[in-house]
Amino acid sequence: MKKSLIIILLSIRFFAGFSQDQKKINESFVGQPIQSAFDHIKQISDQTIYYKQEWIDTLKVQSSLVGLSVTEALDQVLSESPLSYYVDGNRIILLNNSVVIDKPPFLSEFSTYTPEKSSTQGLVFAREYSNLSTDQSDLENYVFEIGSRTSINQNDKATLAGYITEEDTGEPVEGAFVYIQKPTIGGISDENGFYSITIPTGKHQVFSQFHGMKTTHRNIILFSNGKLDISMNIDVIALQEVTVEADRDQNVTEVQMGISRISTEEVKTVPIVLGENDILKVATTKAGIQNVGEGASGFNVRGGKTDQNLVLFNGSPVYNTSHFFGFFSVFNSDAIKNMELYKSGIPAKYGGRLSSVFDITSKSPDKTVWKGEGGISPITSKLTLEIPLIKEKTALLLSGRTTYSNWVLRQAKTANFKENKVSFFDVLAKVEHSIDEANQISWSTYLSSDDFRLSSDTLFSFSNFGYQNFNSSVRWDRRVNPSVDVYAQVGVANYNYNITFDESIPNGFVQDFALNESSILAGLDFYPKESLKLSAGISSKKYLVNPGSKSPLSSESVVKPVDIENENGLESALFGSFEQTLSDKLTIYGGLRYVMFNALGSQSILTYADGSPLNSESITDTLQFDRGETIKTYHGPEWRFSGRYALDKVTSVKLGASRTRQYIHTLSNSASLSPTDTWRLSGYHLKPQTADQVSLGIFRNVFRNMIELSLEGYYKKMQNLVDFKTGATFLLNDKVEQVILQGPGKSYGLEFSLNKSGRLNGWINYAYARTFIKLDGNSGEETINEGNYYPTTYDKPHTINLVANYKLTRRLSFSINSTYNTGRPVTIPVAGFSYMGSQNIHFSDRNSFRIPDYFRLDLGINLEGNHKIQKLSHSFWSLSVYNLTGRDNPYSVFFDVKDGEIQGSQLVVFSNPIPTLSYNFKF
Repeated sequence: MKKSLIIILLSIRFFAGFSQDQKKINESFVGQPIQSAFDHIKQISDQTIYYKQEWIDTLKVQSSLVGLSVTEALDQVLSESPLSYYVDGNRIILLNNSVVIDKPPFLSEFSTYTPEKSSTQGLVFAREYSNLSTDQSDLENYVFEIGSRTSINQNDKATLAGYITEEDTGEPVEGAFVYIQKPTIGGISDENGFYSITIPTGKHQVFSQFHGMKTTHRNIILFSNGKLDISMNIDVIALQEVTVEADRDQNVTEVQMGISRISTEEVKTVPIVLGENDILKVATTKAGIQNVGEGASGFNVRGGKTDQNLVLFNGSPVYNTSHFFGFFSVFNSDAIKNMELYKSGIPAKYGGRLSSVFDITSKSPDKTVWKGEGGISPITSKLTLEIPLIKEKTALLLSGRTTYSNWVLRQAKTANFKENKVSFFDVLAKVEHSIDEANQISWSTYLSSDDFRLSSDTLFSFSNFGYQNFNSSVRWDRRVNPSVDVYAQVGVANYNYNITFDESIPNGFVQDFALNESSILAGLDFYPKESLKLSAGISSKKYLVNPGSKSPLSSESVVKPVDIENENGLESALFGSFEQTLSDKLTIYGGLRYVMFNALGSQSILTYADGSPLNSESITDTLQFDRGETIKTYHGPEWRFSGRYALDKVTSVKLGASRTRQYIHTLSNSASLSPTDTWRLSGYHLKPQTADQVSLGIFRNVFRNMIELSLEGYYKKMQNLVDFKTGATFLLNDKVEQVILQGPGKSYGLEFSLNKSGRLNGWINYAYARTFIKLDGNSGEETINEGNYYPTTYDKPHTINLVANYKLTRRLSFSINSTYNTGRPVTIPVAGFSYMGSQNIHFSDRNSFRIPDYFRLDLGINLEGNHKIQKLSHSFWSLSVYNLTGRDNPYSVFFDVKDGEIQGSQLVVFSNPIPTLSYNFKF
């Protein structure tokens, strides 16, 4: 009787609950607070929901509830929260990371036997970790519970995600390898330090590994999707090691191709010149990157002109990257964290240049302890300091470098040398402030300055010449949640130069040029799941260019003033991209950037007769545009695509395609960038340059990832490349469109690279690259080489680079750097003749000859101090010999007619070996 009564009561309770659950919700509630849905459930089912108000204050209904039962609705609205529920008759009890056990575990002992099934990996009771620490500060022994206990399912998987940071500074660690061992599953952290791996639920040891840092691990119990941030410590013993553990397979696994990452530790393995490690000089040892010779400014990347490279420092552009015409870079390597160089597969967030992006990031200052490093060489001295201002919240990075070459020149006994002046400096200040765990703001300001006076130089003879770079930016980063990061940045950049001639009072003058850029950028990165990353943003740049002005130095000067009208432009863009891992073998990246450029007044524009060459004889009218009035608008899409297919675990094939546009250009008739080059904006006559590039490559790692191999081929088609008419002058030219020529171009090439890590480390590469331009205008003065394609001045078909470093002991290492490339094209005289009593030269077709090939071998020896961790400072000496073989490598050739004969000469920058001894320290 008693047993029957219990059965009847349970049956009544079951059917009552069943009947309540059959009530259907007839409203959507999308976007409304979850409280509204709970109230509606009570009205239709007479069930009361019990909870703490703070649990649901921020929760909203994400999708429609129409047609769902009560339990279906509860399952849906609570699925993305740590909450669950328990139904007890007419009561619904919300649970926060807890569970109600209505069937005691011991009853299972009386259950009917069923075949054993695999359970959630290793999940039993806390006694399994009874020998581990309960102290949360003991990170490697503490047990972290990840996710909601109530969400765990047997035989299930969950996603573990978080951020890898350096413990001392809090800055993200890009390229860290995060993994578990059983089963072996891992992932690589991105540029924000973010990682994501999907693993079985249960107990695990999660390891994090990165070169130059101590491998660390965390003990976890994974219940459901959750977050685990991991901080890593620097391994002092490994500071100078070049072996890269975590990102060895990145060459094969990442979707992008044509990308090179250069760290400051990599820079230290390359022999130095004049006592300076130079991250940009190291970049020229990578396949596909060239410059035109010793002392040359700028770079040529896959057939691109020197102005087709976007160089960013902390997110703001730098327009001249060289001190003293290219002998030194404007960046102090001690203050730099790393550089990412994109030759193809440029992400959609970058734009404004055709060929490449050099994205250089400075160090993040340590927020806990003082740090510093510096160096002394025969030419320069440098010092970098990291200063905590508010412990673990705010820190300052200060870096400066200067030369004392003026003092050296003053000691010279030769009068000509004493009249020369060469000096430069660069300084960087960066402040980082952590508002809280989710918000960080940083401010960065950079300035470089050059001043010189060369009595023997034909262009700047007895003139005081100087140029400056300046940029400043403020950036805000916010981690909205483990899946969403947002950022915003505002910045300004300036490049200017000035020339002062004061040797002759009647001819004294001051001449200048200035380029200003103001920019704003905002974007977000969204990781909806481990296999998908979405990015989007908006940017805008305002340009103001002063093409040049010239004014008398004093009232006694007879120099006539010249003032070229300013140019204004506005470049705006929307961009978005995705990266999707479709399978273990296939990953794709797609991006779209839509750009609009407006050339703005005020400005006076000359118009010319249709079909006629642009010269003074074909002028038809002058158009006047007021301030802010649109002169010309250009716009269009830029697409970016990359794909990776894995042939096996160590081999992949990659494909890339992209379109890029450029609206600001240098006007120069020299092969490399010169400080006096004029930057001009696209406008009424000067069209924007465009480029379409496709690339294909195969990548393979061998010998347990110790050796990375790659073979890449590319073809690039360009439109509206900028060149010049014969005899063109750009400096202070108010009718510059009359000397500019634009035409199509093409470049193609093949690049082979081998990188090795270990005790003997370095890289060797070979590049075959060709670049041509075609100028076929409406008249003879607008046609070059009869309208046929001809090599550009930076076309160098063959390049071989070898960089090798061997660590004989932990303190002593040897390195070599060897470079060979084909001589660049030149135009030379092929005949001389007399006309009306004067001697004249007839030149060959443009760029139809070449200067001699270039070869250089450098040697370096590094001797480090001991590696004791408690030592006050760590130091090392560097001895290097630049151009060890003493080869005369001509930078250029020039010709003159003397006594009826054409005589040629060549300019050699370094004709002898140059030894340098420098001392560097770190504390």
